[in-house]
Amino acid sequence: MRRSSLLSLLFVGTLSIPAQAEDLSQWNIGNGDTVTWGDMEALRSRVFETFDADGDGALNADEYTAYDKARAEAAKDSQNSFLLRAVSGLSRANMDSNLDGLVTRSEMDTALREWFATKDKDGDGVLKKGTF
Repeated sequence: MRRSSLLSLLFVGTLSIPAQAEDLSQWNIGNGDTVTWGDMEALRSRVFETFDADGDGALNADEYTAYDKARAEAAKDSQNSFLLRAVSGLSRANMDSNLDGLVTRSEMDTALREWFATKDKDGDGVLKKGTF
């Protein structure tokens, strides 16, 4: 099964916060051929469950840095140019829309929705293999 490059980048690697350490390469999204918006919502929830160490519903600077490092580590050994570009595409600077230094679930939701909409050309709410 092949996963979306963007989605793979979100979750491959290991976390540097010991209490939250997890092998993110075991995360799956969609069924390998399709990804739905529901899959994206589950993905966002899992990011917060894993990286929001203080449980306040927002990723602070330290938590987002751990998320950035995990994504960068995942892309480090990849030859996939989309994965490499997504490291900066999902950066805190791109996700923190109100520039308060925190990335909330709402901000991540908005960013993921925008990405999803650009890939869902037929508007059916399902991304098919080859479009992601």
